[in-house]
Amino acid sequence: MKTNSQRISGFLQVAIIIQISFYLIVIVDIPIIRQILGFIYLTLIPGFAIIHLLNLNLEPVESVVFAVGLSIAFLMMVGFLMNLLIPLLGFSEPLSLIFLMVVIGFLTMILLLLSYFRSHETFNFSISLKTIIVSLVAPVAPTLSIIGTLLVNMSPRSNNSVLLFMLFLIAILIGLAAFFKKTFFSRYPLVLYSIAIALLFHTSLFSNYIYGGDIFGEYSAFRLTIDNLFWDPNFASRLHTMLSTTILPTIYSLMLGLEGTWIFKIVYPLIFAVVPLSLYQLFKSKVGKEIAFFSTFFFMSNMIFFTELLQLPRQMVGELFYILLFLLLFKNEIEPYVKWTFFVIFSFGLVVSHYALSYIFLMFLITLWTFGTLRKRKIAVTASMIILFATICFAWYIYISSAETFNYLLDMIDYISENFVSDLLNPQARGSIVLQGLGVKGLGTFWHLMGRNVFYVTELFIIIGLFSSMFEKRKSFFDDGYNILAFCNLLLVIACIIVPNLAKTFSMTRFYHLALFFLAPFCIVGGTNLLSLLFRKKFKKRYFNLAIIFLVLIPFFLFQTGFIYEITKEECWSLPLSSYRFDALKLAKVGIIKESEVSGGFWLSQFKSVNKPVYTGVTSAAIFDYTGVKDVFGLSLNSPVKEGCYVYLREINICYETIFSFYGSTGDFNVTQIAPSLNEMDLTYSSGSCEVYVVP
Repeated sequence: MKTNSQRISGFLQVAIIIQISFYLIVIVDIPIIRQILGFIYLTLIPGFAIIHLLNLNLEPVESVVFAVGLSIAFLMMVGFLMNLLIPLLGFSEPLSLIFLMVVIGFLTMILLLLSYFRSHETFNFSISLKTIIVSLVAPVAPTLSIIGTLLVNMSPRSNNSVLLFMLFLIAILIGLAAFFKKTFFSRYPLVLYSIAIALLFHTSLFSNYIYGGDIFGEYSAFRLTIDNLFWDPNFASRLHTMLSTTILPTIYSLMLGLEGTWIFKIVYPLIFAVVPLSLYQLFKSKVGKEIAFFSTFFFMSNMIFFTELLQLPRQMVGELFYILLFLLLFKNEIEPYVKWTFFVIFSFGLVVSHYALSYIFLMFLITLWTFGTLRKRKIAVTASMIILFATICFAWYIYISSAETFNYLLDMIDYISENFVSDLLNPQARGSIVLQGLGVKGLGTFWHLMGRNVFYVTELFIIIGLFSSMFEKRKSFFDDGYNILAFCNLLLVIACIIVPNLAKTFSMTRFYHLALFFLAPFCIVGGTNLLSLLFRKKFKKRYFNLAIIFLVLIPFFLFQTGFIYEITKEECWSLPLSSYRFDALKLAKVGIIKESEVSGGFWLSQFKSVNKPVYTGVTSAAIFDYTGVKDVFGLSLNSPVKEGCYVYLREINICYETIFSFYGSTGDFNVTQIAPSLNEMDLTYSSGSCEVYVVP
């Protein structure tokens, strides 16, 4: 009779081999292998160990997405406890590499051993020829994305043919999936992940530096943490209170041996690409595999997914826990004690990742529970869950993070309520994105009008799909928790249009992106229902689905990615495809940094006087996060530069004589208005696109 040690599972063998191999590779520091194996180890092994420990029987895709969520939460929780407890032992750098390797390795091994004693199943591999073929084809799009982005990063940035081909290839792949669904049916998740990676990488890998808006603040929070190897929760910044921008990237950076820029550009997108897989699982339980696949593709096709979200690392992590919590709530097959365990872990992950998403999730929890109570129906949410999540949420935001995020919420509520009456009839109080969504703003060229109309068609389909479902099910519609959330998300989008200043609190684009977590399937359903009504069922439902895919979804994708605008040489927002047509001013407004400008920052870090601050425009702030220059202040008309201090000017300041006070502004004042005025005698460094002055 075999003993427990003889019956060691295949999973435990693989996991231990990965852990030992990774630790040996870290010691000898083998590039590339360290990063690949380290990512797999940190992002999957702890989560799979927990799943095995709880002896769960999940679908393969569910196992992966839950494992990723559990692993990320595990890393943040362990990092937080290390940061809290190790200083009590007299060590001032609790997040150093040696501590991380010892603690994470030890705890992961404990989880693996416990899972061994709990479960003894082995892996059964059954791979068909079709799966092998799709598995070989799937990496093509991400590979083209990486190669294409590397090419456009080279001067003069106009070699975008590979990226254009990649986008066209994805459109063809979706068309093939529509026609040959039997071939793709069981490979939908692999195809979706491949497309997600390709879309995310073609934007995130553009430029050798981070770019955007909020990401600079998040990178700054990360730099402060990794430089001190300690996270100080009392630092007065909302971004600094999130473990997703402080401890988590620090762990990945030190363990993988990657600078923070590439953690945000490569690791975070790889994690964020799991969100569409989670959505597919959620949609599949509602509308079946085929519609779930195309609904998820529609979600990813929205430009916010692969543009704005990449500038918000904390929200990328937060959205993973956000969708996993809903996926967990609607999965009835899990044992109650397991569901509660996962709920606590994912709740912690969401709260320490993104404050706004936490408040929105809490609001939806209360809404679901209220509907269930009023209609006397069994809903997945209980009062205990609401109390637990609210306790974790407000305990963190009030006590751990010095009430920074909680005060921010109160300030936003006060601002909206105080200005509600005065701004009720003011269109500008809704923001430019809302006005564009309503057709009030936007470029008037033929192709831009076509793109906008395709977008409006998808919005129309969503509304038709939701209300036709309500009409068909009538009173029973709100007995389904998913339907309740879909309706509430639609109301939230409408509220952003009606309630002044609401869209500005979280950004209308992000509200709409978040609403698609539940509304996306109704786009396909609504389009099919509309065609069925118009043609009185003269054709099979399959032909209606094909019409929606080829006439709406694929054109929507090509417009949203900027493919059509670049082909027709229309004005295009896409940096990877069209940045060669942008001037220096436009590039600076979206946060692009040049190598020569960073070189000027490094010069300052080496030669500036220790106690003399540097004054610069807001678009230059991130440069000093890279170069380690401290005491940086923004140039202002109201605050003259102090004697003996430095003034740093980048290319746009020199060529356009413009100083920005915030990202995306059109220029607030002229360089000549800097007080005291600058002259050539004060110039101490110049590289053509970067100048440093010392004020006498």
